[in-house]
Amino acid sequence: MSKFPRKTIYLVSPDPSKIEGLEFAWPHLKIFVNKLTPELRKAEKRGVEITNLKLPKVKKTSHLLGEMISRKLIRKGNRLLIFKNLPKIEKLAAKHHLEVLMSKAKFISQLEDKINFVDFCHDYALPILPTQIRKLNLVIFVEPIVVQMRRGHAGESTFFVRSNRELNELKRKAGEWVVKITPLKKLPTFSLNLCITRAGTFTTQPFFQITGDPNLNPLPGGTGGIDFGLAAKMLSEKSLERISALVELVGNALAKIGYRGIAGIDFLVDEKKHHIFLLELNPRLLSNLGFVTKKQAAIEEIPLLTIHLLEMLGEDLREWDLPRVSAVKEGRFESPHPDARMIF
Repeated sequence: MSKFPRKTIYLVSPDPSKIEGLEFAWPHLKIFVNKLTPELRKAEKRGVEITNLKLPKVKKTSHLLGEMISRKLIRKGNRLLIFKNLPKIEKLAAKHHLEVLMSKAKFISQLEDKINFVDFCHDYALPILPTQIRKLNLVIFVEPIVVQMRRGHAGESTFFVRSNRELNELKRKAGEWVVKITPLKKLPTFSLNLCITRAGTFTTQPFFQITGDPNLNPLPGGTGGIDFGLAAKMLSEKSLERISALVELVGNALAKIGYRGIAGIDFLVDEKKHHIFLLELNPRLLSNLGFVTKKQAAIEEIPLLTIHLLEMLGEDLREWDLPRVSAVKEGRFESPHPDARMIF
């Protein structure tokens, strides 16, 4: 890694399990967490610089960052890597003259909000399922549907409604909310990570999205991990071509609105008709990124996160030998969410 700029980057996370493996993306990384995991202890033994702030009750990055500032562990000009750039973090960083190596916070509300996301897809002709946006109280049951609240994580705001009884129960809990409604399709969900740069779009291979496993996530629509090998077996060459076309459309759309850096997309694949439907776009780092980074580093491939960091640091990516599409096609990552709960 002798070509890497000698620039220190501060990785800050209140969820230490999410960052395991990210240390393989950058040789000059300083990690700050609220507690240590066994994997992070192993990373320490390998020489990775990790500071345990010993604040296990802290759940927000902004609070952990505030603690670092109060302890003078970070100062003007330092570069931050975080999972999601929110307005509060952006304001805190601006106040203390810190550089956040992420896209602007405005993209969270524009793209992660499920209703705003529909507008984005319509604006850029991205293929999605037939969609209604309306108050839940006004919905009449005709066929099985998927109801999604504006915001949610790992399936906590996604509900599969298969009967009028289930719809009425959901109305009782959240009837006044404006929701996104799509038909319930019995199609597998796949995902991939991509990185938008001035030199174009870089991606991982598609991976199967593990859902519906109560041992990994008790929520019906909850995600519990990814599987590269299963995707490679399930997807035909024709579908892979359609997915590649979807990536190009999404990459171009994100570039047009000024987005740069890593994002993740989820999509349904209809193998019989070779139709691809974009489901969600997450404008942030993904919980599978540590696993993916380790897999890429293991085959001596420059990780997608490294590409993200080089882009954010203003490097000319044309001078690097970068994989446009990662060669990693095998591996399964399970990410349990035992504390997931329905939230209204």
